[in-house]
Amino acid sequence: MYKLSLRSIKHVIQRNYMSFRKLFKVSVFPNLLDPILYLIAMGIGLANFVGNVEGMPYFLFVTSGLVAATSMNAATNEATTNAFIQMRVEKTYYAVSMTPVNLQDIIIGQAIWAGIRATIFGTLFLIIAGFLGAIHSWLVIFVPFLLFLNGLLFGLLGLIFTLLVPNRDYLNYYAMLVIQPMYMFSDTFFPVANMPRWLQPYCWLSPLYHAVKVCRGLMLGNPTGIWFHLGWLVVVVILIAGLPIYLVHRRLVY
Repeated sequence: MYKLSLRSIKHVIQRNYMSFRKLFKVSVFPNLLDPILYLIAMGIGLANFVGNVEGMPYFLFVTSGLVAATSMNAATNEATTNAFIQMRVEKTYYAVSMTPVNLQDIIIGQAIWAGIRATIFGTLFLIIAGFLGAIHSWLVIFVPFLLFLNGLLFGLLGLIFTLLVPNRDYLNYYAMLVIQPMYMFSDTFFPVANMPRWLQPYCWLSPLYHAVKVCRGLMLGNPTGIWFHLGWLVVVVILIAGLPIYLVHRRLVY
């Protein structure tokens, strides 16, 4: 049984924050460029041809989906590429584990930091969306909490995959075969209800789908049904939280 130390986890988060603070200006551009380009191409350009989707302008449909998707990408980048470099290249995990901080504290601290990072970039894009008129309810103040939960979930998923892969090249498979399909088919750009029946169950299994539903409900002031989707995210986080702790002790051998 692996015991977690809240104090050690706090130190891991502080270490990641100090590193992030130095590279913040460099990391803002790539993390926000992708959703902004999609917003311009789909939310603004295509909106004139699509009209309303699920009772709302297509611009609002896409923008609310992109807020959740931005948090997913930010957390994934932290839990895959950044984590792999720390684990296998720079051996940061090894150096930190030489202190009273244990491997399980490092991995959970990294997952929580992925959630914080997702909240930062998701909120920045939310602010951009607000300036463009995509916020229609005071409930939007709860969106950052949703972004953290979504980021934590994708942080755990990313760390699980990162611990399993033998080298860095395999991270591309995760990005292209797992994250990219979620990005496109989780009610972000196209309504799942209008997709083929055989595809809809797979879309429902996507964590991003549930995050988008909650985010859209909060931004547009229609919270009907968001508790179910929020509960789904919480349950998945609880179910998978122990797996990276288990893997880090068996896969990360220096």
